[in-house]
Amino acid sequence: MKTEELKPAIDYLEKINDEDGVVIIHHWDMDGISSSAIISKILEQERGNPAGEVTIPDERSYHLTEKDHKLLKDATKLIVLDFNLKADELEEIEEEFDLDVLVVDHHSFDREPDVQFVNPRAEDAEVYIPCSKICMDIASEFGLEEEVRWIAGLGVIQDFGVDSCPELFEELENNYKKYLPEELSQQQLAKNCEYGRYSSVLNIKPYRDSKHYAKLAYQALTLMKSEDLKELEAQEEYRKVYEVYLEMQDEFNKAVENYEEDREIDREKMIIFFDIDSDFHITSSISTNMSTKTPEWVHLVIQKGDEEINISARCQSGRVDLGELMQKALPDGAVEDGGEAGGHQKAAGASMKPKYLEDFKQNFTELVE
Repeated sequence: MKTEELKPAIDYLEKINDEDGVVIIHHWDMDGISSSAIISKILEQERGNPAGEVTIPDERSYHLTEKDHKLLKDATKLIVLDFNLKADELEEIEEEFDLDVLVVDHHSFDREPDVQFVNPRAEDAEVYIPCSKICMDIASEFGLEEEVRWIAGLGVIQDFGVDSCPELFEELENNYKKYLPEELSQQQLAKNCEYGRYSSVLNIKPYRDSKHYAKLAYQALTLMKSEDLKELEAQEEYRKVYEVYLEMQDEFNKAVENYEEDREIDREKMIIFFDIDSDFHITSSISTNMSTKTPEWVHLVIQKGDEEINISARCQSGRVDLGELMQKALPDGAVEDGGEAGGHQKAAGASMKPKYLEDFKQNFTELVE
């Protein structure tokens, strides 16, 4: 992004001093974790200390709960990364807690909030740049691009943003060639190299107790001092995340084995519904994996719970706008009952109470052309 587009973040970060209480709230995926590590490194350089609190929201929903609000009572600065809170909520939080708020994001938004705001979609609604790449661009204005580039790359891979940031991986080749594949494509970087494996391990999105593992992943990134990525494996924080990664992989492999037999197919609309029963949050991992094999098909993976249904949708070709479709497919009453949906054109999600699932599936199928 251009310097003038990044200026709200640059000005905000330059003015933070060592007396400010800084809270960073970020999305529960690798892009969010990488973004938080990069911004915290800027803070450490500028004021001598990283952020005081770095966390994901208390619940996996796009709003903040009372528990999240408790973190803000003693804060003076709130930085929201890769997490598309509604404009009304952002403005209410800033006023209620007397905070200076900065948002760095790349999701679609309802309206531009009256806070410090950086989002490339403000200039072009169709552009797709992962948040960690935006944060790297901000870091470059503080002379930190070389130090944080490898962190940004980990986030971009997991957010399927390689094709939009080719120059990032060409630069990474200079220092990390032995960890990268010969072909710097999304598929090869995500699946067929050691660098992509590090990214997969630290992507805490599927893990139980996500807040705990998000902190460990953040610490693993910010404590790394060596330019040799092998040093990650020597860190206790990384090893703890790696242990749960192996458990998750076993669960993931079982689900993939059942995919062909248990899926529900609409061949006319090219839609696949697949139910899973797991303690891990692996809907997005499965839908991403399957959608890369059949990019024209829409894959919806459904995780059923007693209180809530979670759905992850993918269509790698982009033939439909999943973010828009998921929102439109929510049945009458679902939103008022706590349901929500959204995301990008190729990747989106939804949550709702179990009683709305069948109506959602019917609505979604009818909406797909």
